[in-house]
Amino acid sequence: MLGETHTRDDKTANGRVHHPQRIYFDRIGQILKSPTRWLDVGCGRQLVPWWMKGNVELEDELKSRARWLVGIDPDLMALRDNRACHLRLKVDKSVLPFADGAFDLITSNMVFEHVEDPRPLLAEIRRVLRRGGRLVMLTPNWLDIVTIAARSVPNRLHPAIVSRLEARGEEDVYPTYFRFNRPGLVKKLLHVAGFNDCRIDLLDQPDTYSHVPVLSRIEAAWHGLAQRWPVLRGTLLIEAK
Repeated sequence: MLGETHTRDDKTANGRVHHPQRIYFDRIGQILKSPTRWLDVGCGRQLVPWWMKGNVELEDELKSRARWLVGIDPDLMALRDNRACHLRLKVDKSVLPFADGAFDLITSNMVFEHVEDPRPLLAEIRRVLRRGGRLVMLTPNWLDIVTIAARSVPNRLHPAIVSRLEARGEEDVYPTYFRFNRPGLVKKLLHVAGFNDCRIDLLDQPDTYSHVPVLSRIEAAWHGLAQRWPVLRGTLLIEAK
């Protein structure tokens, strides 16, 4: 139904939170039941994050079930490292170089927080997605504690800070704008782009900075609050058609 927002309690048997990345790829796997024409928007260096257990096997399995997988990204160096996509294209504008209805499935994994104006890109995604096709996206919730911190710090400082806190280089830290990270706004922009059905799941986010003493306490406290008030949950899983 148009504009549905849900909370999901995805936990392991021992009470640990299932990572949103796992939930995202599980959903993609459910859709890939027949040869699918698949576009990954903002494909980066790999389809499945390198730190996920079994990432290579999962990437190969998903890729094998697609008729073809096309990846687009504005970062040429990242594209050169990507071995998951059958075809890789450097696209740094909102006009997508594909025919109308060219794809059955379009995905975007932690990308739209980096898009300064999502409206023209969403319109192009709607154009190149066939009627009845699926758009599946993962992006931070605007009320996640890490998102709030990122919005409070100028973009020029992000590479130096993030590269020290996380296992990635400064070249892989991109500017953030958070113009597509509030559930209400997400629904509105998808509707304007021509999507008639939209579902948003609010997902728990495991602690990211448990290795950083002060930040770990703040993050754990915030995630505890999110158990009581789901609006604070860390990640949005978006599905539209």
